[in-house]
Amino acid sequence: MLSIPTKPFASLAIKLFDFIVVGSGAGGATVAKELSAAGKKVLLLERGIQLPPRKSSKAYSILKSDVEVWHTQCLGGTTVVTMGNAVRSKLDGSLSRYYAEAEEGLGVIPVPEDHLGMATKSLLSLSDEWVRMPKAIDFSKCRGCGHCSSGCPTSARWDATAYIREAISNSCKVSTSVDIKKVLIKGNRAVGVEASDGKTFEAGGVILAAGAIETPRILSRSGIISAGKGLFVDTFVTIGGFKRGVSMDRELGMAAFLKREGYLISPHYSSFLPNLIEEKGVSLKPSDILSLMVKIEDEPIGEVTPNGIVKTISRRDSTLLESGKREAMELLIKAGVDSDTVVSVHPRGAHPGGTCSNMVKSPLEASTEIDSLYISDASILPGPFGLPPMLTIIAISKRISGILLGRA
Repeated sequence: MLSIPTKPFASLAIKLFDFIVVGSGAGGATVAKELSAAGKKVLLLERGIQLPPRKSSKAYSILKSDVEVWHTQCLGGTTVVTMGNAVRSKLDGSLSRYYAEAEEGLGVIPVPEDHLGMATKSLLSLSDEWVRMPKAIDFSKCRGCGHCSSGCPTSARWDATAYIREAISNSCKVSTSVDIKKVLIKGNRAVGVEASDGKTFEAGGVILAAGAIETPRILSRSGIISAGKGLFVDTFVTIGGFKRGVSMDRELGMAAFLKREGYLISPHYSSFLPNLIEEKGVSLKPSDILSLMVKIEDEPIGEVTPNGIVKTISRRDSTLLESGKREAMELLIKAGVDSDTVVSVHPRGAHPGGTCSNMVKSPLEASTEIDSLYISDASILPGPFGLPPMLTIIAISKRISGILLGRA
């Protein structure tokens, strides 16, 4: 991966930009690319740093609550540690044009037969209901190594740095390690941003795309106290057990899924599983585990606080998780897993969203009560979601860009 030429924040000339975009993940990178391609002067600011693919997992921070939420801050945001899943959501009808644009640009296709690992194939053989996962991966480069979520070693998987490069080629200014304190508001209009070191930048419009954790915090520090409630995280568990030599740990993860009412099931290896199974007295290698993810449409009842989150498991969430785990366990046993070795990883979430959904008329518009202030990230997604949100965020951000350019 070639290094992206970012500028130190302190060295940027203070001037009036057409738009300032805060956050460089799926939403922010898309907006920056679209606006700069139309000739707008854009400043893209990212709190994290740029990381090489093999070190992308260092961008993770873990937010502790009843559900453990994995949160990413780096150039490209969460896209640099996703599995490339690019599935359309329930907003498909309203965004079909933008979904199609995104799918073409990202090269989205269902996982080909020759990239299905043997462990995944053993599970898919048990039912004709499996759907191959659409992924933003160049399969001519993909080795199917199973390292997607820790940084693609062959750069086969798309991430938002590709859009950032396009934006830079169109004269967008990009700066990393910039901690935005608040949006500057005069009257009822957003006129720029202020960083934690007191440095300010002016713009004709501000687009917050810092994600469902940081965007509401910026808004709260800007005096907009209604932000931060309604958090959902696509709560999931990984359930697995012993099957010698299956080698799921070395194949493409989440290559297919079963969609149920309120949850989905997908082949997924977790590094937490070996120790949990060994606690049952089983001696094994990571390659001796067959496992499935159960991801639910969790209730949007969480909250982002200034220094953390509050995310509980409701009775409904618990019921969905147990239903999914029962079905997953049945599939694993049919596939040859020793039932006495089956364990479940603690509940986690990696797709925080919904925390600013009450601040926009709809996720298709993203304008707020403050003139010239827009939001273009997972925080405006209506919950529960229960599906990988990357493609939806990109589609929404394309539409928002069109609105800002008078084209939508």
